[in-house]
Amino acid sequence: MGSTSYNSVSLGQNMERRCLMDCKVHKRQAFCCAVNDYLLQLKASGRRATTIASYGESLGILGRRLGTSIPLEIVSPVQLNTAVAGLAIIEGQPEKRRSQTTLNRHRSAYRGFFGWAFETKRIMANPALLLGRSNMESVPTQPMTLHEVRSFLRAIRHSKESLRLRDEALFALYAFTGLRRAEALSLDMADYNAATRTLQVKNGKSGRPRVVHVISQLGLLLERLQKHGERGKEMENGKLFPGRTPGHSLTTRQAQSRFQHWKAIAGLRPALTIHSFRVGFATALHRQSRDVVLVSRALGHGDLRPTLRYIDLSAGELPDWMETTFRQIA
Repeated sequence: MGSTSYNSVSLGQNMERRCLMDCKVHKRQAFCCAVNDYLLQLKASGRRATTIASYGESLGILGRRLGTSIPLEIVSPVQLNTAVAGLAIIEGQPEKRRSQTTLNRHRSAYRGFFGWAFETKRIMANPALLLGRSNMESVPTQPMTLHEVRSFLRAIRHSKESLRLRDEALFALYAFTGLRRAEALSLDMADYNAATRTLQVKNGKSGRPRVVHVISQLGLLLERLQKHGERGKEMENGKLFPGRTPGHSLTTRQAQSRFQHWKAIAGLRPALTIHSFRVGFATALHRQSRDVVLVSRALGHGDLRPTLRYIDLSAGELPDWMETTFRQIA
C-alpha cells in the first residue's frame, strides 16, 4: 500500500517484517495484518489519502497497546476498553494529554475497523460495538469578518516576500470560495478554468467531486499564479499551491505556518484559524442571500444540518423579518 501501509508508517520496518512473519506462522490473522487489509479496503473504496493515513495512525497507536501480533479474534471488549482508556496519556510524555477531539477520532477509527472485521467474518463478535464517543461541547470557530479578510490579504499584497502571490491566492481562495483546507491544497494548475472561472475540486469530502465558481478578483489572482509560478514555469499538471518539495503541494502544516505568519503581520485576533475563512464565507453569504440551501451547496455539504453550524440564525432578527414579511397582509 505504499505510503498508506499501517506497518511501515506506524511501526517501522522491523515490526512490519515481524508482523508478516506472524501472519504466515499463525493460522489466526494477526492484528497488524488485518489493519493492512482494512486500509487497502479504504483505498479501494476511494477514501482520501489523508483519511487513510489518519486511520493508520489511530490503529498504529492501538496496535502498540494491544500488541501487533495479537490474533484479531481474541481481542475482547475489556482489552479494547482498557487500551482506549489509556489513550489520554501520550506515550513517553506523561505530562501531556490528548484532547477529547483526538480521542474521539481514535474511537471512530476503532469502531470502523472492528465493524469491518466483523462484517467480513474475521471475528465472531465486535469488541467495539459499545465503544462510544465522548460527549463534549464543541467550541464554535470564530468567523473571519470581511474587514479582517481585507486586512489579511492586504498584508500579503504589500509585502516584499517572494511567495506573496502564492499565499495571497491561497488565502483568497479560502475566503471567497469557502473551500476546506485539504481541498484547496490538493488542487492542480489544470483544475482552474479561466474561461469559465470555475475550479474542479476532485478531492472533496467523502470523495465527492464538485465544481466551484470563482469571483472575478480571485480569478485574476489564479490566472497570474498559473502564468507565473513562484518556482519557475509550472507544468500544466503542476500543483496550484506548490510547497517546499518539488512536485508536491503545500502541506497542511506549511499552510498553517503561513497563516500564522500573515495573521501576526495583519494584527488579527489570535482566536482566528484557517477554518475561520470557511465560517466567515458562509456567514457573509447567508447574511446577503438569506438562503440556507444556497450556502449549503456553496460549502459542498450533503445536507443542511452541518450548514447550520456555520451560520448565525439570530433569534433577535426574527421579529423584524416577521414584521417585514407580513406587514401588508395584516
